[in-house]
Amino acid sequence: MVLLASYPRSGNTFLRNLLFEVYGIESKRYHLESHGADPGWEEAAFVKTHELPENLPKSLSKRKTVYLIRDGRDSIVSLAHHRKDVFDVDSDLEHNLLEAINADEGSYIGGWSSHVMKWLSRADIVIHFEDLIKNPIAECERLREIIELPELKLDRLPSFGSLKNGRSEYGSGKSFSDTSLAEHWFRRGKVNVWKAELPVWLADRFWHLHGECMEFAGYSLDGNSRQSFVKVKSSENGMKTVIFEASKITEVFTDGIKRYVFETLRAANDFPIKGLDLKVLINGALFTVDQALKLDGQQDKKAGLGFQLAKNLAIAALPKSAYHNLAKSSIALRVKSGFKTINSSAKDRLKADFVHLTLPQHFKSVSKIESEYWVATIHDLTHAKTAGAHTSRNVELAEKGMAFLGEVNARLIAVSEHTKMDLTQIGLKSVLVYEGVNRKQFFPVINQHWIDLVHNRYEIPKRQFLLSVCTLEPRKNLGKLIAAYAELSDLQREKHPLVLAGRKGWKWNKNAVPDNIKKQVHFIGFVEEQYLASLYSAAYASCYVSKYEGFGLPALESMACGCPVIASNNTSLAEVVEQSGILVDPNSVDSIGIGMAKMLEQETRDQLSKKALYRSWQFTWKKSWEKTAALYFVSASILPQKMPKS
Repeated sequence: MVLLASYPRSGNTFLRNLLFEVYGIESKRYHLESHGADPGWEEAAFVKTHELPENLPKSLSKRKTVYLIRDGRDSIVSLAHHRKDVFDVDSDLEHNLLEAINADEGSYIGGWSSHVMKWLSRADIVIHFEDLIKNPIAECERLREIIELPELKLDRLPSFGSLKNGRSEYGSGKSFSDTSLAEHWFRRGKVNVWKAELPVWLADRFWHLHGECMEFAGYSLDGNSRQSFVKVKSSENGMKTVIFEASKITEVFTDGIKRYVFETLRAANDFPIKGLDLKVLINGALFTVDQALKLDGQQDKKAGLGFQLAKNLAIAALPKSAYHNLAKSSIALRVKSGFKTINSSAKDRLKADFVHLTLPQHFKSVSKIESEYWVATIHDLTHAKTAGAHTSRNVELAEKGMAFLGEVNARLIAVSEHTKMDLTQIGLKSVLVYEGVNRKQFFPVINQHWIDLVHNRYEIPKRQFLLSVCTLEPRKNLGKLIAAYAELSDLQREKHPLVLAGRKGWKWNKNAVPDNIKKQVHFIGFVEEQYLASLYSAAYASCYVSKYEGFGLPALESMACGCPVIASNNTSLAEVVEQSGILVDPNSVDSIGIGMAKMLEQETRDQLSKKALYRSWQFTWKKSWEKTAALYFVSASILPQKMPKS
């Protein structure tokens, strides 16, 4: 009893005919739409489906599963043609391609990569269409691992061409009045058809949205090479237990640290590592990765603002020790109410092979865990390098956190060469692991409805606006950005308003805007997650001239939306942006102004837009997670020396 699953147009009908002709095995279909399920599918030895695993009846979901996967670009091209040739002859082929690539609101069975990731994690056998076409018998024989097959009859082996031009058992239209469907069901049967039939802009869009999954499945950007997919199976042998501190994930507002925590856990969930048991620590309680992801911003905005107000009042009224005890207990109770924790006994002392601290300031939450090895992510050293960038309390916590990491001999992760260099300057070794961008969240939005929505929601002039997304605080250097903008001509400012998005932060002074340009500078406040991609896509260019950055996620997220960046040349931003944007001296108003003027040249902007998109492909959370997980398996002999005392 076997389930044959695949995304549509991945060769499943070809495989069914091979099983029928060579082995004499009949199969049935199980679909929820179109023609529905075949009669008698419950008793069939093989059942074909395109449905997602969660939409199947239990009797099917319990079966051994074969997942047939094909280069998603070839599947999409074939799917678009199939729609035009069979179901909607008046449809536009390019529009069909775009719809299938975008898979908006879960259409097209969730989209190619969503379908693939859900099935790869549970399939017993994975067959690549490219291998099936090249050596059909070898791939079919692999099924003997999960089911007893009859003796094969090689003389009955059909070719793809014979099925397309003949009267095959499946896909020829034998059950319909139209018996000419075979030429559409068996369209090409070749590899890399997309190269000739998928327009470049759509090929780019497909890779942007699905490239991370394509690489995971073994496919390459150029289509000329492919690695074998190795299914990850859980094993208790050599299992490493890791406690990953992730208290930031519950916060309402998203900053760079929360993004790092959430996306690392998302990647860990999507791309599991063999031999790794990852547990997530949130305010004293342990959760599975899946549970932790569901705690993302668990409070609504109103509750979050109320909590922040109560927090500020408590800080002002209570002694430090009393405040911290109150905060610890209230937050833990709020989080624990949602899920049953892994460690149900409060008396048990937590133990792990590794503890990963994602923010040094949170050291107290892990200080009582028993572990031989420690890993910590260092996002930046702003508490020490940039005066006035943090409150005195946060500076104190950061210093104590760094001291704690020295005591436990933690191995440090630097999120950029810039941060790595800063750590080296104070005598600390670190391993470079770049952050990434979720390209399914940050992509060029071409739906005019969404573009109009952000204009209207945030009262942004419908012109080619310059954008800055950051917390409004001195470190972000908005004073010099505004001063440089003021030096542009009246005509340039009228055509290109300046939009500042973000929450008010530490020591922000809105009066930094000169009176003569106040009508052209727009403060729109915090922008919710679901509108960020549309905001970046609507912008003409993005400005990120911070005095100091450990990585610079907003710049990368802007690039992933095709919005080129004017960025500082003396921080990690230069590493991220490179030649895909315009680098300026953040300490020079003239330099920032020259960069702005250059970006306002339409030809320059358009060239950089494409470069920015391509550059964003180099940073993925999958790569970041895999490099991070590799550190959990290192021996103690290569861990850094203890940190020097300040």
